[in-house]
Amino acid sequence: MSLPRSRTALLAAAALGSVLLCVGSAVPAGAADAPQLGLRFYSGPDRTGTEWVLDHSEPGICYELPAAARSFSAIATPSPTDVYFTSDCRTGTPDAPGDWHYVVGTLNQGNFPLPALSYRVRAEA
Repeated sequence: MSLPRSRTALLAAAALGSVLLCVGSAVPAGAADAPQLGLRFYSGPDRTGTEWVLDHSEPGICYELPAAARSFSAIATPSPTDVYFTSDCRTGTPDAPGDWHYVVGTLNQGNFPLPALSYRVRAEA
């Protein structure tokens, strides 16, 4: 016994619609882990732990972090940011003076080589 052509077409359309509904509502892999816009520091490695959204409103001002940051995410930030491993935006490490600091660009992410304690947004050139 064969189904009428209109009923077969209706069943095929319903099956296709349910497949498209399932595919359309699926969350892409890693979308929940995708970094957000702006510059963010994290207390743990690989964007884990406490998150801080950094202030870019006043370039040239030194900001101290509430706690040491181990990683960062910079997505569409207005200008690069200098990150320091000492307080008061001084270059060097906690153990030794020098020119050590880290530059976060406008589109990157990663882990700091040492715990970050302060930062300064560069003035736009």
